[in-house]
Amino acid sequence: MARRGSGLRTAIKIVKAIDKANKQAAREAQRREKVRQRAEAQALREHERSVREAQRELQRRFRAQKSAAKHAFKDAMATASEEYQERCEERAALRKQFIQEV
Repeated sequence: MARRGSGLRTAIKIVKAIDKANKQAAREAQRREKVRQRAEAQALREHERSVREAQRELQRRFRAQKSAAKHAFKDAMATASEEYQERCEERAALRKQFIQEV
């Protein structure tokens, strides 16, 4: 007849299988957590990169507007200076004309 055990060996095998499954589940949970953290970090880096790029674009636009305003001011000053010179020349001519008539 076959030897009949008390079931202790079977119970030990079941406990070992459960322990092994728990360890495997814990490792899988850690892997999933690491993957989630990596994805979150990558999303954060991409967001920060897009924010920095938007700030750079705003700075570029601001500098361009500032440069355009400065250039427009210089052009306006040059035009005003030319008009002033023309008025001075016209007045000088009128003075000479008036003196010659008198």
